[in-house]
Amino acid sequence: MKLFWKAVLLLAGLALFGWYLSSADLRSVGEVLLRLGWLAPLILVPYLIVYVVDCLGWRFCLPAGLKVSFLTLFRIRWSGEAVSNALPSAYVGGESVKVYLLRKYGIAASLGATSAVVSKTAQTVAQMLFILLAAGAFLKLAGEKPGLRAGMMMVLVGGVAVLAGLFWIQRRGLFASVLTLVNALHLKVSWLETRRAKILEVDDTITNFYRNHRSRFCASTGFYFCGWLLDTTEIYLVSHLLGLPILWSQALAVEAFTGVAKMLGMWVPGSLGIQESGIVMLGRLAGLPDTLSVSYALLRRGREIVFTLVGWLLLYGSHDSLRTLRTGAVPAEKQ
Repeated sequence: MKLFWKAVLLLAGLALFGWYLSSADLRSVGEVLLRLGWLAPLILVPYLIVYVVDCLGWRFCLPAGLKVSFLTLFRIRWSGEAVSNALPSAYVGGESVKVYLLRKYGIAASLGATSAVVSKTAQTVAQMLFILLAAGAFLKLAGEKPGLRAGMMMVLVGGVAVLAGLFWIQRRGLFASVLTLVNALHLKVSWLETRRAKILEVDDTITNFYRNHRSRFCASTGFYFCGWLLDTTEIYLVSHLLGLPILWSQALAVEAFTGVAKMLGMWVPGSLGIQESGIVMLGRLAGLPDTLSVSYALLRRGREIVFTLVGWLLLYGSHDSLRTLRTGAVPAEKQ
C-alpha cells in the first residue's frame, strides 16, 4: 500500500479515537489510571504468558528434532513480532525476520518459510475459533439489541465459511492458488514468474507438512487457541485492578474483536488509532463504561510499546550487521 494511503488511514484512525476521547470523561480516566500505582507492571504479565504459549505453538510448526533451544526460539519470535507491530507490512515483515534468524541456526529458508505459513494458518484457525466463541458471548450480551444480534449471527456464519475456505486453499496450495489467480487475471508479475519453481517447492513442503504431521498442526492450533483465550485475561485483570470489574464474557467479546480491528488496521503502524477506536466501540457494545475502555486502550498501547522495544533490542542483539554498523567495523568476509 502506498505511503499516502497509509498516512490517510493513520490520520483517520487518530481522528476517530480523538472523537471518542472528546466524549469521554478524561478526568475520570486519569483518576482511574492513578489507582494502579505500583501494580502497573502486573499488566505486562498476561501478554508475556501469551508470548510463551504462542512460541510453543510455533515450535510445533518447525522441523521435528530441531536442535535449537526454546529460549532461542522465544527470542526469534519476539523479534519478529516486534517488527510486525512496528512496521505496516501486513505481518510479512515479521515473518521474514523469523525466517532470516532461523537460517543462522541451520534451518533452510524453505523450511523457515514453511513454518511461517503453517504457523500463521494455525494461528488464524485458532483466532477464527476464538472469534466464533466471542460471537456467542456477544449474542448473550446483546439483550434488546437486534442489530447486534443479527451482526453476530453473520459473524458466526461468515467465520465457518472463512475456515472452510482457508482449509480449501491450503489443500490446493497457498502459493499455487495465488499463481492461478494471477494467471486468471492475465497479470504479469515478473517477481512471481522468476521465482515460480521456488514458490511451488515451498508449497509442496507445506502440503507435505499437513499430510504427514497433522498431529503437530493440531497441537500448534491448540496452543494458539490457548494463547487467544489467555489474551482475554489482560482486560479482565485491568478491569479489576482499576476497580471497574467486568464479566468474563465481556472481556472475551472485547478482546476477540479487538484482534479483528487490529487486522483491519494492519497497514497502519501499530494499528495506531484503529485499535484504540475499536476497543472503545466494542466496549460500548459489550456494556463497558467508556472510562474503562479508554483506560484499557491507553494501557494496552503502553504494553505494546514496551514489548515492541524489547523485541527490537533482541533483534539488535541477534543481528551482527546491526552491531557492526553501530561500531563502524567492517565485517570479515566468509570463507
